[in-house]
Amino acid sequence: MPLPWIRALLCALSLVCASLVKGQGYPPISAANIARLQSQARIDFADFPGELKIGWFEAKADGGEFIVFDQTGRIYDVSPAGIADSWTYVESGSGQLFSLIDAAYVDDEPQALYVIDGGYFINQQRLPAGYQPVALVSQGVSLFVEAIDADGRTVFLHYVYRDAGEALQLVDEFLLPASDPEQPAVRIGRVAFPLVLYSSLADGALTVYRYPDAFASDAAREYRLTQGPAVFGAVNAAGSHFAWSDPYSERLNLLDLETGENRVVAEIGGAYAQYHLLTADASAILIVNLDFAPEVFAWDVETGQRYELGLYRSCQRIPDKVALSRDGTALVIGCDTGLDVWRVINNNDSEEA
Repeated sequence: MPLPWIRALLCALSLVCASLVKGQGYPPISAANIARLQSQARIDFADFPGELKIGWFEAKADGGEFIVFDQTGRIYDVSPAGIADSWTYVESGSGQLFSLIDAAYVDDEPQALYVIDGGYFINQQRLPAGYQPVALVSQGVSLFVEAIDADGRTVFLHYVYRDAGEALQLVDEFLLPASDPEQPAVRIGRVAFPLVLYSSLADGALTVYRYPDAFASDAAREYRLTQGPAVFGAVNAAGSHFAWSDPYSERLNLLDLETGENRVVAEIGGAYAQYHLLTADASAILIVNLDFAPEVFAWDVETGQRYELGLYRSCQRIPDKVALSRDGTALVIGCDTGLDVWRVINNNDSEEA
């Protein structure tokens, strides 16, 4: 039987541990807790050196750390606590023309895809000639570079790291099948590889390619959208559902990519939806900047209930990027003044919990 002072100490330690556990985790955003989604942390560009006026970011899986960049080509690894690291690939006074194309985290290490004076690089490794990279996506220890080849075709280059992370090795290449020139189609933007979605403007057909087996011509799946065509939308992290609205923004829909069933979630009356997002469990659809209002809205896909969750941070323009973290616990809004991180907050938690 422990002595009274030992029991008291153990009791105190257990309370501290419980508090720490409670404070360090946030639940995935879903319809069950969407009413408690609110701004939890803000990163103000005005607090940092450099000319940070671009709200583009790449987030770690938990939405706790971000890659941003300034107008001089300097890249920053930041969090609400401040700058964790910064670096540049431009030699001082060299006059090199630098442009960041995309970035990603691999094993929590930042990877930058950029162009200097016409040469394309990931970090300091030059990519093969003959491709124009347009996007970078990480999956585990792999990197996928979406690029346009010399013939104007969309190609995905699959890289892995070798030599203890010191060098990238190209292990495979996937050519996206060309769309039928007789059937005009648009690619749904902001849907990241391994999914590629094309929407036919003529008949409402939606064609979905999915890595790794989707790049065979007979592997694509096609859906008929009677409420379509779809021109705006988002896929959840599992790739099981597609939230979308029609060209006139009359209805908000949810398509089950496994069964092909589509449901109309809500009427939105022609209000332009700037950013669609879909929770990991596909139970709630979020729209940021609906009809140019600087607010966050959400809908329960089962009931159609609409939630007006409030204003996001003050910006001088429409956000440059809006995304859910890969673990589904954070909504991140980036604009010219900084980043706004939204999470599900318990009523008895402080804003910093």
